[in-house]
Amino acid sequence: MISWWRKLDTRGKALLLAIILLMICLFQPHMKLPKRVYDWLIVIDITQSMNVRDMSINDRSISRLAFSKASIRESLRALPCGSRVALGLFTERNTTTITHPLEVCTHFSAIDETVSRVDWRMAWAADSFISHGLFDGIAKTAKIDDQMNIAFITDGHQAPPGNPDYMPKFEGKAGQVKGLIVGVGGLKPSLIPKLDDKDNITGYWELDDVQRYATFGMARVQSALEMEQQQADGMHGRNAPHGSAPTEVNHANLSGQDQASLKKLANETRLNYLNLQEVNQLNDAFSSRKTSVWRMADTDLRLWFAIPAMCLIILFFIPATFLNQLFQRVIKRKRK
Repeated sequence: MISWWRKLDTRGKALLLAIILLMICLFQPHMKLPKRVYDWLIVIDITQSMNVRDMSINDRSISRLAFSKASIRESLRALPCGSRVALGLFTERNTTTITHPLEVCTHFSAIDETVSRVDWRMAWAADSFISHGLFDGIAKTAKIDDQMNIAFITDGHQAPPGNPDYMPKFEGKAGQVKGLIVGVGGLKPSLIPKLDDKDNITGYWELDDVQRYATFGMARVQSALEMEQQQADGMHGRNAPHGSAPTEVNHANLSGQDQASLKKLANETRLNYLNLQEVNQLNDAFSSRKTSVWRMADTDLRLWFAIPAMCLIILFFIPATFLNQLFQRVIKRKRK
């Protein structure tokens, strides 16, 4: 065996080693190694304003919800093995997790399919109180794992519009949970569509419709004296926080990304704000070093064998005369 190996020239040995390395790749070698991974709870806003079709992919207009789902599915492919993803939905005042944290490579198909099936009809209420949902999502993220980050994807549209006197305060520790508030949607307000069971637009929400349903505010503990005074003024802390003739809902049938509110919430919770306009924007955002952790994770070793194999194949195709001249020059320099 040794004599046979010695009979091979440099190019022959390079080719043989390349073949051996490529054959090893066929067995898909894996090993547990320490690597940088990312854990995310991805919360998707499924309220009706997310049906506004002011986003586009390949010059085709799609809804904010569809664009968000496409961005998430694209980002899943960019996450390294060992990373974990949990999914949640937001509507009304609550964030509800629909999956436990799952490893992205082992459970890629399940996560991807779940995201693709997320639908606005899953909403259990029509209201949309962004701050409540975000704070609830942050609290749930902290309970899952201290390494878990949150990505809260929303257009920031609040229905009915919030009264500043009744906006909740963030009671958690700002910055304890890392992550993103992802704003989606155009900045120019657009009409909110009504959809049939096949997602065809059958009309748009009129201002009268919105004002008729704008009867729920944000509750806080009140004294009896406050309640009596509000009723005398035509207001009610929970059922009509803007009064009996609310001017705040004059444009509530229009929806655009509320950047100001989202940035304010990001500052309050010390999350980062991202204006999602490109479908691949989440790839880099989900792979930020600030949100990474080192963990023993299953690592595909095929690349480790394939790269040296390719180098050896290149070496094989380099003319022998060129290699001889190169070696002679190296030897001469060493002698000098």
